[in-house]
Amino acid sequence: MKKSAIILSVVALMLLVATPVMAMGLAEDAKAAGYVLPGQEAATPQEDILANAADYIKALYDKSTKSNPAPRTTADFEVYDQISIKNQLFTIEWSTDTEYVKAVAKDNHVVLIDIDEAAPQETVYNLIAVVTDAATGEKVTLEMPKTLPQGSNDPAPEEIVLASYLLADGEYLPKEVRLTGTVTAIPTAYSEQYGNITVNIKVGALADNLIQCYRLSGDGCANIKEGDLITVQGKIKNYKGTIEFDKPTLVGFGGIPDQSATLEAAFALADGEAMKGTQVLRGVIESIPTAYSEQYGNITVNLAIDGKIVQAYRLTGGADLAVGDDITVIGTIKNYKGTIEFDKGCRYVSGKLYGSVKTLLKAYELEDGKALEGARQVTGTIIDIPTPYSEQYGNVTLNIVCGGLEDLKIQCYRLAGGADLAVGDTITVSGTIKNYKGTIEFDKNCTYTK
Repeated sequence: MKKSAIILSVVALMLLVATPVMAMGLAEDAKAAGYVLPGQEAATPQEDILANAADYIKALYDKSTKSNPAPRTTADFEVYDQISIKNQLFTIEWSTDTEYVKAVAKDNHVVLIDIDEAAPQETVYNLIAVVTDAATGEKVTLEMPKTLPQGSNDPAPEEIVLASYLLADGEYLPKEVRLTGTVTAIPTAYSEQYGNITVNIKVGALADNLIQCYRLSGDGCANIKEGDLITVQGKIKNYKGTIEFDKPTLVGFGGIPDQSATLEAAFALADGEAMKGTQVLRGVIESIPTAYSEQYGNITVNLAIDGKIVQAYRLTGGADLAVGDDITVIGTIKNYKGTIEFDKGCRYVSGKLYGSVKTLLKAYELEDGKALEGARQVTGTIIDIPTPYSEQYGNVTLNIVCGGLEDLKIQCYRLAGGADLAVGDTITVSGTIKNYKGTIEFDKNCTYTK
């Protein structure tokens, strides 16, 4: 035993005998310092220790505040299934009250809180911890409110950007993402020494939601300049208020979409199965098993997409197609005797219109009165002008079609400017897309480039 402890104990005993009042004060001081004096309680009451354990767990894992009562959980995280307080062991049983967030036991008393990144809707849920005193069996149940964002297996780039802007400082999106954007600024020039560059990009029409690509590396980085359209891949985080890719990789120049979700689902199909809904894939024609038929007005081509081959069977049209062409195909994907293919009647447009087609398909799923989140862009050709340009109001209303897909026509309502526009012009329109009484349209004040 240390001399200081012995001396303190002797002094305390003397004072207890001589002056009880003084001894009471010393006893409290000694207890606060971790010493137990004769005649004093040897331990905190059991219910107090359990309450302390519960408070500790809550402090660790409950991040709710008055201004943010149900913090968002955008990625999987880990918790522990036991703790020790004052040498007393407490076990913790974890669960949730939603099917979209599961508690999965791992090694070394670690539990993974596994969130569903493809949750069909935003869900407020409780992370539940049942804290048990291993010695007595007494329990305390904690409920910690959190929010699971709506997810998607194949989110639009705009959805990824907007989800990024909901991250709290220090948080990451749950997995790597790929974005294509226009370089708006270069905060840090390319470094020959480190082989990287820092640039800001604008995705689509989201001018108010720039993404910084911090220490971007990869072939071609030395040649990046403002105005370039580049594709970047990596993990996105909120770093002290800046939404950024954390040391990402340059995939390449131009639009190079991430099609992994669609490809994985397609190649998981059993023979005879088909994917639900209309699918879209962009690829390069690798071969042409059946040449264009004047009689039937179709062609069969094989597309090379991220190392896989997908057949476009009896693709409508195609008299102009050749090996090496970059095209976007729209249709139903199925497994036909081991061949993953777009079914007959599938259609195509230029590869560059991939993003516009994806946006239009999403727009046509909108209910009346609903709008797609965030500003969107569509490139199309003007097919008619219901309301001519007004000098008084400085706008025009027109309809555009993307790559000849007339069933996906979209109206540009009160498009700003437009005195120079005519039927047949190809323009890129930016703005809010909504369903107005069955008409899919860009809302008023949408803008365009020609």
